[in-house]
Formats: sequence, C-alpha cells, structure tokens
Amino acid sequence: MLDTTIRLGDLGAALLGTALLVLIIYAILVLKNLYDTMKVLRKILEDNAENINDVMDRAPAIAENIESISGDLSHDVKAVQGTIDNLLGTTEAAAGALAENTDVISSIMGVIQVIMSIKESFGFRRKRRWF
Repeated sequence: MLDTTIRLGDLGAALLGTALLVLIIYAILVLKNLYDTMKVLRKILEDNAENINDVMDRAPAIAENIESISGDLSHDVKAVQGTIDNLLGTTEAAAGALAENTDVISSIMGVIQVIMSIKESFGFRRKRRWF
C-alpha cells in the first residue's frame, strides 16, 4: 500500500498554483474578447470616418447656432415675462374692482330674477323650437 503524507504547505502551494492558472486563463479570455471588440470598433470607425469628420467639421457651427438660439429664446422669455406681469396686474385690478362692485352685481342679479319671476307668472314664455 501507498502511504504518502502531504504537507499543508505543499497542498497550499498546489491550490495557489491552480488558482493562478485559472486566473491566467480567465485573463487571456478577457483580453481575447477585448481584442475582438476593438477589432469591431476599428472597423466601424474606418467605415464611418467620413461621416465622423463631417460631424466634427460642423460641430462649431452647431454650437454657435445653439448659443444664438438660446440667447434669442432667453430674450423672448423675458419679453413674455413682462407681458405676463402686466396681465397679472390687470387681472388683479379687475378682481379688485369686481370685489368692490359685488353689491351692485348682486342687486342687478336680484332685479333680473324678479323680472324673470314676473315674466313667468304672466305667461311670457318663449316657444321652444326643435330642430
């Protein structure tokens, strides 16, 4: 029979060596996938180089247009804000005037209701027409 003793140091070295081998194989697979990805990316860049250069040439003009549009928009918003402020002031003034004249409006509504009641009691009803 074979009676062999394995020391813990030898077992640890064997496990460490195996883990290192697995790590190296994993790193090789990752690098291979990275290489394949870079190859595809390089192909895409080569196929679209003309379009990329065209976009890069137009980028400063696009940035200038965006800056101009945002400036115009800011100016228009400020102008509209002034109009809204004026409209708000007018609305507040109208609401204040309406609140002051609530008694007059209530009196007028009361008179209209009295007139409508009198009209109904004397039989002045409109004939309804059905279309």
